[in-house]
Amino acid sequence: MPRFFIRNKLKSGKVIFLVLALLATASCEKYVDKPGDDDPRLARKYCNDPEAVNFNRGFPGTADNSVCYYPADAYKGRYLWIDSMYSNNSLLGQRSLTLDFSVIDKEQMAVQGLCEASGTTVTFTANRQLRAVADTTIIKGQPFCRPKDTVSGYIQQSLSDSTRLRFYLSVVSDTGTVLHQGTAYRQ
Repeated sequence: MPRFFIRNKLKSGKVIFLVLALLATASCEKYVDKPGDDDPRLARKYCNDPEAVNFNRGFPGTADNSVCYYPADAYKGRYLWIDSMYSNNSLLGQRSLTLDFSVIDKEQMAVQGLCEASGTTVTFTANRQLRAVADTTIIKGQPFCRPKDTVSGYIQQSLSDSTRLRFYLSVVSDTGTVLHQGTAYRQ
């Protein structure tokens, strides 16, 4: 009899434990997270396009690519350029040109006014650091004002000052190489 009694006691102990565990589980409430304070920073919009100049500026916030601006957009507009022309480290002269920058796509832009007489448009491709390089279609640059001229070089805009551009262009022709340097100011 003692064996039977011990065996039943063990079985009834397991059953009681199981019933208590089920009751404890059933009586628990699911945890509900309490809403926190609103973060005012999340009301700001920021650009989430890695090709944009202002990528992630304003983060944290709400991603909204309508606030993005791209490298070519930064140049768009009209500028007055004071062009200083050099050959063999000697100043050949200076001239003032009115340049019109227009956007082709996110990175590429067209510049009119570099060639006064011919009206040739020169294309540049800009990067996120606002350095625009003259597109090259041949070894020494792209065709310029005359069929024998080619231009290469770059235009630099400061990320902190959108009113000025620095020009560093080299024009190779049948008569030699002329460096064009100077600053352009937004009009």
